[in-house]
This record gives sequence, structure tokens and C-alpha cells, in this order.
Amino acid sequence: MLASIEIQNFRCIEHTHLDFDPRGTGILGNNASGKTSLLEAIFFLGHARSLRTNTRDKLVKRGTDFFRVVGRVDTPRGVLVAGTEYTGGQTKTRLAGQGVSSISQVAEILPIQLIDPGVHRLIEEGSARRRRLLDWGVFHVEHEFLPHWRRYQRALQQRNAALRTGEDLTVVGAWERELVDCGLAVDIARGKYSAQLKDCFEAIAARLLDEPATFEYRRGWAADQELDEAFLEARARDLRLKTTTVGPHRADLVFKVGGVVARDRVSRGQQKMLASAFILSQIQLRSTTAAVPTCLLLDDPAAELDVDNLGKLLAVIDSVPSQLVVTSVSEAGLKGIQVRRLFHVEQGHFAPMLYSTGVNSRFGHD
Repeated sequence: MLASIEIQNFRCIEHTHLDFDPRGTGILGNNASGKTSLLEAIFFLGHARSLRTNTRDKLVKRGTDFFRVVGRVDTPRGVLVAGTEYTGGQTKTRLAGQGVSSISQVAEILPIQLIDPGVHRLIEEGSARRRRLLDWGVFHVEHEFLPHWRRYQRALQQRNAALRTGEDLTVVGAWERELVDCGLAVDIARGKYSAQLKDCFEAIAARLLDEPATFEYRRGWAADQELDEAFLEARARDLRLKTTTVGPHRADLVFKVGGVVARDRVSRGQQKMLASAFILSQIQLRSTTAAVPTCLLLDDPAAELDVDNLGKLLAVIDSVPSQLVVTSVSEAGLKGIQVRRLFHVEQGHFAPMLYSTGVNSRFGHD
């Protein structure tokens, strides 16, 4: 779990150091005060990407030329220090004093998930967001998944390059053989994980929604077709479009509420509840096998939820084993969650707060 974090020149945060509670830490402040910037810095440490932009220069505080995020992480092997720095257009990540070649080394000891006001986009947007979230869960449960996924991504890039440059079909076919070999392993891992997750998701969704909800895993090519046959059949179209149109990289999750595809019928608030149910079910499933809890970042949970639905969501969050970092504009927005440490932020400056009485009966130390 994340014991502490030190941040320099990230968004509006010039410099801060925060120690986190193992169960729950609350961050209070007005809009644009720096609450989401803190969550974004934590997320960047564990994912090497931003919540809001693909341009890392935008993460650097105005008037400076670098940012740095360093976290102390409690693991079964003891406390490890993970840090990432961006300067001169380059990002460098270190773990336990050593440079790392892949962010997966940090992600393995610092699993991070996020529920924010934009979480509804998981339901209403394209498949890439859903696939990425699915693969986060598979990575943390099926430990042989990552090497196969990496092989598949490399082979996919090579086949697409061959399609773009008009290479001989023997070259395209050679990369297809590699795609089939590792792609089937990726699909099997995703399918196994989805089957494990389904009951947990449906149970949590039943607590959050008025109608039964479920999801289906769709692998990215026809259910009645072998993968090598799918690549062969799609060649003419792929040559025309100059990209690979079938395979595990086209996989998706289809969510249904009351037997109907959710994208077609549920409100924005229901989309948020449905997406949150999926994320929380992943955290719940991971907690049954992992020694280190997931760090759940919860940004302004009251956004777009009425009082009843907010209460349902916070009750489920409180029941799922995780380390929670939650932001709100007021203490009332934290009611019902086990928050034992509290900070106030203003213009990127964080200060510890005394616990109030009568607002949240779970504030305070055990």
C-alpha cells in the first residue's frame, strides 16, 4: 500500500509530502484547489500516464521544467521507494534505487484504481477504455498474461507496418502466426478472468442498481471462428484499410442492465454506478489473492449522484478491502467512509486537519 508520497512541480503542486492512512485518507478543498492534481500524481506513479492529458509537458507546473513523484510503498518484502521524474521530454522511473524498464514493475507493487466524475465514459465510449480496465485486472490476477500481451502488441505493430508498406503476403502471414500464438493466450487469460469476475460484479451491481446487471466478454473475432481463420478472412479488408481489424486488440466488454445493452438505456448517474460496480468488483476479486490492497482513488464521489445513490456507492466502497484516497469539497461528502486522516488543500498546499465530530462517526483513530 502507499505509505507516503512526495510531489514536486506537478500541475499546481509546487512541493508537498503526505503520509497516508492504511485504510482511508480524505482530501478536502474547493474546486481547482489541487485535489485532483494529487490523485493524478498518485495515478501517474502507478500507471505512467495522466488522467487528463496525453501531453506530459502539461503536467509540469508553470514556470518550472520538470516534475517528480516519489512514493514509499509497503510491500510483503518491506518498504520500497518508487519514483518517476519527467524532464527534458524524458520520463525516468526507479524502484528501490534501480532504473526500471517497464512501469509494470511499479504497478505490481502499487495497484491503483480510480473512480472519478468521468467514470461513466467506461460505459458510453469506445472499447479501448474498457479493454484497458479489463487488462488491469487480468495483469493482477493472471501472472502469465503480461508476456503474452507484450508479444501480441509487438506482432500487431509489425503486421500493421507490413500492411501499410504493402509487404508481400508471406510477411503478413508470418506475423499472423505470431499473433495467433500469443493472441490465443491473451484471450484465454481474459476469458478466465472475466468468468471469475462475473459473480462478484453481479453481486455488487445488485447493491447499486435497481435492476440486475451483467457483462459479456467479447474476444474480438467471431465466436464460431478460429483466430487464424479470422486473420485470413480479414486480409483483403486489412490491406485496404492498412490496419488489423480482428483479434484480441479488438476485444470488448458489453454491459447490460435488465437484459438490455446499458449504453442504449441508462442515465449518466446509472452509468457511473455501473462502471463503479465493475471497478469495485475487480478490487474485491483481487483482494482474495493479493497480499497488498489496491489503492482506490475516489474523486468527488457526490458528482452527478443523488443522496440515495451516493449512500449506496459509499457503503459498497467501505465494504471492499482497499486503501482509499478520497477528495471532497466538504466533510459531508465523506460521510460513511472509514477516513482516519484528513488534509485540507488550497492552491496546491496541503495541511493536516483536526477531525470534526458529528459529521462522520468513523473519523478518528482506532
